[in-house]
Amino acid sequence: MSSTSLRSVVVGVDASPNAQEALDWAAAEAARRGVPLHIAHAWSLAPHVPRADGVDVTKSMIRAAEELLARAESRVHERHHGLRVDTELLPEEAVPGLIRLGGHAEMLVVGSRGLGRLSSVLIGSVSQGLVAHAPCPVVVFRTDQAETGSAAVVLGAGPDEASAPVEFAFAEASRRGVPLLAVRTWQDPTGVYMPYMVMPPEDSGERDKQENRLLLEVLAAARRAHPEVELLPRVTVGDATSALVDASSGACLTVVGAERHRHRFAMPIGRVAQQVLHHAHSPVAVIPHGHS
Repeated sequence: MSSTSLRSVVVGVDASPNAQEALDWAAAEAARRGVPLHIAHAWSLAPHVPRADGVDVTKSMIRAAEELLARAESRVHERHHGLRVDTELLPEEAVPGLIRLGGHAEMLVVGSRGLGRLSSVLIGSVSQGLVAHAPCPVVVFRTDQAETGSAAVVLGAGPDEASAPVEFAFAEASRRGVPLLAVRTWQDPTGVYMPYMVMPPEDSGERDKQENRLLLEVLAAARRAHPEVELLPRVTVGDATSALVDASSGACLTVVGAERHRHRFAMPIGRVAQQVLHHAHSPVAVIPHGHS
């Protein structure tokens, strides 16, 4: 087992089908980027094995974990000849271990659910912990996203969007040779506060133009850096989550900023990112705003 290479794609695996699909996605992404793939597994999160009388099961659990990593490495080599693959058995729990590896990674990739008792929930504790704290982009892959599309990379670009998610989305669209669909929404205040009133069409049209200008301003620097990417700006009235979930249908990747909060009682990431993780039809990349 070797330590992770700088700027690799890191994927966290267990024995769940969701993790195998995330492994395949991560391997394809590493090959696309021309970087190594680093496969990590935290054996301490393996399903609990009852202790037999007089038998120490620790060694057998570690051996099973090493075999899992070996199978994962073999699976990748069968599909991607020539891709450098490293493996690591994490000595700590999955979230702190993967966050540690994320300090030297281009991205972390995980399945949305593992083998824990709460595997029926859409987004598990490991993926939740990573999107809230990892220093690099985190891609969360759900089982129902196994057949992902290739129509576009989707970007959620809200008011004053940070540059990191924008730059990441343009770069991903360039690597894949697909358009970038940049989604921005705005709310009609008359519909929110005075549902019996309707904004005049001329005012709505002017607001659409204003929001489109603001969207293009947010995208300007990354667009200049990636002139080869076809940009598809989309401004709509309504809820941002619904717009992004709809746009993600057929997309190869949906990109959102983490919008991390640290004050008491706040969700660890922004509401839109949280809901998109649960409902998007494509894998979701959550980008910390300080990432470069």
